[in-house]
Amino acid sequence: LPLSALAFGIIYASDPSMNKFYIPLSIVAAAPVALTIIADSKGTKEAVMLPLIDSANHLQEADSVIEFDPSVDGFVLSLGRKCLVKDVDDGRERAQVCISYGVRKDSELLLNYGFLRGVTMDGIKSDDGDVDRSQIRQRLAEAFLERYSSD
Repeated sequence: LPLSALAFGIIYASDPSMNKFYIPLSIVAAAPVALTIIADSKGTKEAVMLPLIDSANHLQEADSVIEFDPSVDGFVLSLGRKCLVKDVDDGRERAQVCISYGVRKDSELLLNYGFLRGVTMDGIKSDDGDVDRSQIRQRLAEAFLERYSSD
């Protein structure tokens, strides 16, 4: 999985607007491999976090499977045709890889994954240009309450 994520990073690194993200994402993609090598050299079988998988958006219909494969002693991500979502923005076609967290209610998505379907974070910035986490939490809470306040 980390190597396939690294490959995706290399492919999309050809886009000049992504240059400032390429090195940090490559390091994140390679980190689980390095940690696994270190753990194996010490003779331990520890769990390794796969943080890069969080960069794949959720699409309930995506035909993805993440499972442990003992033959490679690691997790394998299998992607089907419904995992690649294409979008046209400003005349440029872009694609993103989506995975499915399974059939989940909005309350599960909000509590376990920190998002709601259809709620974007466009326009949320603090005075210094960074993302304002309190505004994100407020927008998610208001959207959830708007959907379910009559229940």
